[in-house]
Amino acid sequence: MARARPPTIETSDTPPATGGQIARGAAWLVLFKLADRSVGFVSTMVLARLLAPADFGLVAMAMAVVAMSELMSAFGFDTAIIQRQDARRAHYDTAWTFNVVFGVAVAMLLVLLSFPAAGFYQDPRLTPILQVLALGALVSGFENIGTVAFRKQLDFRSEFRFLLFKRLATFVVTIALAISFRDYWALIAGVVTGKLASVWISYRLHPFRPRLDLSARADLFHFSKWLLLSNTIQFIQTRSTDFIIGRTVGSHGLGIYTVAMEIATLPSTELIAPLNRAVYPAYSRLAHDPAALRERFFEVFAMIALIALPVAFGLAVVAEPAVRVLLGAKWLETVPIIRVAALVGLVGALQSNLYLVILALGRPRANTLLAGTIALIALPAIVIASLRYGIIGAAWANFGAAIVSFIGIGIVFTRITGYPIRRIAAALWRPTLAALLMAAAVLPTDRALIESGTDFAVFRLCLLIVIGSLTYSSGVLGCWWLAGMPEGAESRAVDLLLRRVRPHPPPG
Repeated sequence: MARARPPTIETSDTPPATGGQIARGAAWLVLFKLADRSVGFVSTMVLARLLAPADFGLVAMAMAVVAMSELMSAFGFDTAIIQRQDARRAHYDTAWTFNVVFGVAVAMLLVLLSFPAAGFYQDPRLTPILQVLALGALVSGFENIGTVAFRKQLDFRSEFRFLLFKRLATFVVTIALAISFRDYWALIAGVVTGKLASVWISYRLHPFRPRLDLSARADLFHFSKWLLLSNTIQFIQTRSTDFIIGRTVGSHGLGIYTVAMEIATLPSTELIAPLNRAVYPAYSRLAHDPAALRERFFEVFAMIALIALPVAFGLAVVAEPAVRVLLGAKWLETVPIIRVAALVGLVGALQSNLYLVILALGRPRANTLLAGTIALIALPAIVIASLRYGIIGAAWANFGAAIVSFIGIGIVFTRITGYPIRRIAAALWRPTLAALLMAAAVLPTDRALIESGTDFAVFRLCLLIVIGSLTYSSGVLGCWWLAGMPEGAESRAVDLLLRRVRPHPPPG
């Protein structure tokens, strides 16, 4: 594996990000996500057939404890380094030093919590699981902080290689052990292997060699203290249901809920995540150019809406045949959860870019206070719904919390930036209407197929995907035409398609 030669991290005079840089960065990370999802697609299909829902639930219990323990290190130093345009070596070294210290502390805490956690969940298997996961936490603290420069300097080709190599290492070990042993230890081994591989690959791909240093601690903590609080609040919002469901309905119910939420939110959030990962450094560079930042944001937000809406609506309407094909009949309990969770993922995808703009403007406090307020409202609802209605209640409560969060971030975002809400609405109405038309075409078709006795899940799924894709594409282009074909995500998509299909002139 050859080492990349990225620009030195000492460079702080970086030029403003252009639309082309953002597009190329997003393209590399979308390419990674396509490769990652392809690997994940195969992994999910294999593991769902080799392991039981209770295995996934047991691992989800353990990972909830791990996530709680890792809160002490959730300062987001990489985000702080990217946001600081004057970041120097001392900032990287200080961040790495803290990561090492926190890695050791988290590992020790996991060992201490392994016994009380097993008692809380009433499952003694959690004790050795958490003790093994402590090794992964210890090792991960030593990951090369220099790889943050890939994102800061928009070197997304190197970022692509770094992320993909880690993913492949985890995949190979998990599948091999699942085939051999067919129990939850395959998932645990995959998690630890991913941590080990991440550390080794980080030093192979980036020449930076960190050293112990705490001289920049004041600079980093000034920004990151709000990220710590925000991450703590996010943990309470997202992981509280794992503790409640795991305690009240056991590992089987938690396994159903966890897999359903993961599958339902992956298409929209994982397709959008690489775009967000690419644009945050670009937004940070444009923070001192309000007009350019504004235009970049509306370009990106329109593209997110164009992608996330059909994916989320599509998954909701084809959930039943998709589960039969991807996971097997023993996972049909996930279908109603997936339909609700797909909408949760959609709302999360739409609001994610608003948070990034606020962060890029150096206002993490606003994000944190908003998240804290929403948590105070949402958490009691999630707890009550989980206890009274089980996993479906938790899913609907999460959707309600997502809606409240989206409204809240919209209000805060417009007040901080001054961006007109009508432009956000303009980016949403065309893909929303087209997605509703798609659902209106797919649902009756699926019902007619079932009533006619066509119950071959693979055929149903493929046919519904084709019908949905054609309906959505036609609908969104029709709405765009009726609106007068304005400049935006649709025009960029059409231009890209025309460039792909238009014959190139011969050279010379």
